[in-house]
Amino acid sequence: MLESLKIQLVKLLRWSERYTKTDMLYLTKGGFWLVLGHIIQIASGLVLAVAFANLLPKETFGTYQFIMSMAVIISAFTLTGMGTAITRAVAQGSEGALRAGLRAQMRWSSAMVFVGAALAAYYYLNGNTVLGSSFLIAGAFSPFATGFGLSKSYLIGKQLFRESALLGLSRKLLPVLAVLAAVYLTQDVVTLVLVYFLSNTLSAGMLYALVVRRYRLPDTKDQDMVSYSKHLSALRIFSEIINQADKILVWVFLGAAPLAAYSLAQLPVTQLRQVFKLSSSLTFPKFSTMDFATTKKFLPHKVRVFLLVTVVVVVIYILLAPLFFTTLFPAYPESILLSQVLSLLILSKPRSLYGQVFTAHKMKRQQYITSISSNILKLVLLIVLLPLYGVWGAVYALLGTHLYLNIITRYLFAVAGKKNI
Repeated sequence: MLESLKIQLVKLLRWSERYTKTDMLYLTKGGFWLVLGHIIQIASGLVLAVAFANLLPKETFGTYQFIMSMAVIISAFTLTGMGTAITRAVAQGSEGALRAGLRAQMRWSSAMVFVGAALAAYYYLNGNTVLGSSFLIAGAFSPFATGFGLSKSYLIGKQLFRESALLGLSRKLLPVLAVLAAVYLTQDVVTLVLVYFLSNTLSAGMLYALVVRRYRLPDTKDQDMVSYSKHLSALRIFSEIINQADKILVWVFLGAAPLAAYSLAQLPVTQLRQVFKLSSSLTFPKFSTMDFATTKKFLPHKVRVFLLVTVVVVVIYILLAPLFFTTLFPAYPESILLSQVLSLLILSKPRSLYGQVFTAHKMKRQQYITSISSNILKLVLLIVLLPLYGVWGAVYALLGTHLYLNIITRYLFAVAGKKNI
């Protein structure tokens, strides 16, 4: 009976390909494990968010969020594009990409230590030992947590989605349990930050060692991969900083408590956007081995189908958001409307497929145009709108930036191959 159902399902998926113009069997097999892995990630993030929101004062939670945002900026001072470069190289047959990538990543990670130490020194000199100690911890642990985390890029490049999901479960377990215990036992921000970074570094290191041993990965050089990762990193360092600018500026202009409410409003929207980002894990290995002319022919139809799905998801989320927040975050009613409006950002996810094509085919000029122009626009909008409209200024800035990105990315994809852009 199960075999019969399987055959019928395969027939149904093959039939649907006439309308979706997509390998639905590949999408279903890989998508299932990617979605499962992300469900694990969502569940762990949600559990921690509920604990933080209900066990910590708003000011403490907001301070922790500020430190985590600054930690992301610290981690940007390395080869942030190495993960994508490894995925691309592995998809094209380079088995030694992971170990070569880690080696290069660690060589370029000294800047993270320096930036973390510089921030720590600044806050120590200004008498803020909480932020000083926290940034010292972030700078010390970030190189190892970031480097060992590259093992997931290898699994995605090999299209080992099942292994990525199952190993990801073990990867998340230790940090979640450790941070939960810390939140229950203390409200000291420095302790929470230390537990977070230490547990994540240990779990990422164990996963890296397991992947290298299980798949017997060679230690070979790959200069082309390292070179491309430097290009991607040059693009992303500015993006990584600007991506955290809204939280940093909310902290600067409004304080810790508004940042806590704003961060919670973003949480479910970010997780939903990450679910749709899983399509990148499925499509990027395919795009890396497919010629651009073929991709350009079929991709716009896929994007339209993708957009229809996102519209349905956004409508459902807007309807369910009040129940979600009143149940899990009763102390933050101000986050409900913020989150409903922020959910419109999900509509921009289909556009990311065009960006994946630019990356897969090393279309550097298109990547620089979209990245630099959108990040400058976002920063300008944040600086102008936040003082005028408070937290809502950050929301308007994000919406405006993503609208611009949709337009410019689609235009560059349309004219690629026709003009020298």
